[in-house]
Amino acid sequence: MTRLCMYAVAIAAFIVGGTFVGGATAAAPPAPTITSEPPAVTNETTASFSFTDTDSTVTFQCQLDGGGFAPCVTGVTYAGLADGPHTFDVKAVDVLLNESDVTSFEWTVDTTPPPQPTIVAGPSQPSGRSDAQFTFSDSEAGVEFRCQLDGGNFLPCVNPQTYTGLPDGSHTLSVEAIDAAGNTSDPTAAYSWVIDTVAPVVALTDRPPAVTNRTDASFSFTSNKADSTFECSLDGNAFAACASPVLYAELGDASHTFAVRATRLGNTGPPTSYTWTVDTVPPDTTLVSAPPADSTSAAASFEFSSTEPGSTFVCSLDTGGFDGCSSPKSYSGLGDGDHTFRVQAVDAAGNADSTPVSYTWHISGVGGATVDHTPPGNVRGLRQRVGYGSLRLSWSPPPDADFDHIGIFLSTSARTPARVAVYQGSASVYTAKHFRNGFYYRYMIVSYDRAGNASPGISAVVSASALLRIPADGARVRRPPRLLWAVTPGATFYNVQLYRGSQKVLSVWPRKSAVQLARRWTYAGRAFRWTRGSYRWYVWPAFGSRRRSHYGQLLGQASFTLAAGG
Repeated sequence: MTRLCMYAVAIAAFIVGGTFVGGATAAAPPAPTITSEPPAVTNETTASFSFTDTDSTVTFQCQLDGGGFAPCVTGVTYAGLADGPHTFDVKAVDVLLNESDVTSFEWTVDTTPPPQPTIVAGPSQPSGRSDAQFTFSDSEAGVEFRCQLDGGNFLPCVNPQTYTGLPDGSHTLSVEAIDAAGNTSDPTAAYSWVIDTVAPVVALTDRPPAVTNRTDASFSFTSNKADSTFECSLDGNAFAACASPVLYAELGDASHTFAVRATRLGNTGPPTSYTWTVDTVPPDTTLVSAPPADSTSAAASFEFSSTEPGSTFVCSLDTGGFDGCSSPKSYSGLGDGDHTFRVQAVDAAGNADSTPVSYTWHISGVGGATVDHTPPGNVRGLRQRVGYGSLRLSWSPPPDADFDHIGIFLSTSARTPARVAVYQGSASVYTAKHFRNGFYYRYMIVSYDRAGNASPGISAVVSASALLRIPADGARVRRPPRLLWAVTPGATFYNVQLYRGSQKVLSVWPRKSAVQLARRWTYAGRAFRWTRGSYRWYVWPAFGSRRRSHYGQLLGQASFTLAAGG
């Protein structure tokens, strides 16, 4: 037997199944240590493993997902892995073919992106705040979120996520979800909104004159920001919710201040104020000097004054009409006989002295009149045409050969005559430039001859209900009426308000120029029904869409009485 064969036999005799002859046991090598592995959850379909053992003489065997061990070396790589859990096993084998315990590593491959996240809550749209808070969710548990604001980089964000100090303008937040494997949702969720922290400003589109003898005042207003709400105050009282238009009735003589402010998106703007004076008290006229009761002079001079500074005056002589005058007022060329001079003070609100001064004196010894003091006739065929915001008066001149021009005087109160001069000229048509529907007007058209004599005048009354059709002002009705008024060119809808006494009981916004009143209705959270008594209704036209509309001046007002049987 050769020496090599004898050596092999000796080895075989010495080792049997890993057991030393004589009862000694051969030690298995230590289990290998995995030094490099993929993440526990990953979206990579390739996995590489590195491992080592304290016995440098060992070899290694590896298996994937129980597929059977095969010789391998550190740095083994598996590719094309499917989604799901995986297990990598490795063991060491020494030169005597002893096998170590198995070292395992489990991980999961997940290449499916999470669902699109949901933005659960965000700022109001639009928003009046410079900060914004968002909360979001995803149907896949355990995801994290990244946020992108206004096209910037996606950055990790918390839930809820808050931004502060954002500028006014449009903003967009995009949110993506990232699962434990690193997959990013596609598509992302987006939320756009507008920040507007600029407080709204109110503009008045209708208001009363600065000085007036009207005790009603109508205000219309609009905001430079759509969807504003309003609060109003009169004479320093607390601001209270209101809506355009606003009507105040039965105001007392005094200076009044109306204020209105707008709120939008939580931002309240500065109040817009307007101060005007209601004056219904006429001045008192005093005759300071006059000719003697019995005079021998063909001339006469009068001095007069008013209890109200700034008053103007109108004067008349004998049968002539009133004409504007100032103190002193002189006449010449008068003839023998009785003469009467009248003078009336008119204050800034248009109130004329209700008891004008009248003075009669007698002239003798001068003969007949040497100056023409005979008044001309009145104009003829006076006509009026009322439209929205317009009044047109037309006439034909009197037949007098010496007719020269006409003068027009105005009153805005039924309690005072027309004594405020608004026009003088030779035209046969007058268009009122500051006419406002819904209020009382009385015009007096006076004709003048070349000597300056004034006719008694002819009047034209324009009622506050001139453009309201049905029911007629002051009508008695037995059932809730159908309200009808003239169409306003360009109006997109109307506001109709109904008052019983001083209480507003209804406000509606019909698109057409009519509305049928019901027997029962609800307004401002209260239930109403028709009861006998007097009602007053008002109409305002509105222009533009409901969202960005503005109201014009009052179109008209009228009253009716619901009689028995209603």
